Amino acid sequence: MNLIQAELRTANPDFNIELLGVNWDPQPSFNAQMTSGRTLPWLQDTLAVPVKTSWGATYRDVRILDAQNRLQGVFNLTDNDLASEANRTTLKQLLLAAAKAADADNDRLPDDWELKHFGNLAAKAAEDFDHDGHDNFSELAFGMDPTKAESHAVIFPQMSLVASQRVMRVSFRRCAGSLLDYSLEASSDLFPWSAGTVRVTEVGLARNLFDGSGTVEVLYEMPASTAPQGFLRVRAVPRP
Repeated sequence: MNLIQAELRTANPDFNIELLGVNWDPQPSFNAQMTSGRTLPWLQDTLAVPVKTSWGATYRDVRILDAQNRLQGVFNLTDNDLASEANRTTLKQLLLAAAKAADADNDRLPDDWELKHFGNLAAKAAEDFDHDGHDNFSELAFGMDPTKAESHAVIFPQMSLVASQRVMRVSFRRCAGSLLDYSLEASSDLFPWSAGTVRVTEVGLARNLFDGSGTVEVLYEMPASTAPQGFLRVRAVPRP
């Protein structure tokens, strides 16, 4: 499964696909039989909510869930040995299919996101349901809750030294998956804004915080400007 995770991240870096293991209770924590030689995150089962009961899982099941934790399929590794290239391909296709975001009403808001927050598909991208100054599209893009005015975007700029060079690092949460494209734009006086003058590097892979928000944390890096003042903003646009 480590190999499957690595292949998916390499071939489909924008898809929010994470593989996790579950160590069944009453097996001890850090059970070497399950974790030895593997770098996947592991969850510890408990007697209070055993996965065998709540999920109906059997040994070596891969339970494939969508963004709302709805079961999309089951792939058993005993019946489908991953030593077979055909089985690996089938599993990857199942995972990719579950990760694709549907937008039945073509309003730039994923159906799962609308159903999670509003219970229907009536929300519009330009609307500001909670009247906090951020429209629904912005709330989606930066991991905010469109029904709670107190939720806010999490964006952290920081000056750093990298190989004796001053750089600006900007970390922020973005919508997981491949729906949106993000860019950093610079300006000396807040108008106009330009992305072409900023050499931006994404540092490492997007980090899934496993908090159910549907977002990942990314870190961008760029050379520090020598200008006396400057401004940066993060821009999100729908992917064509």
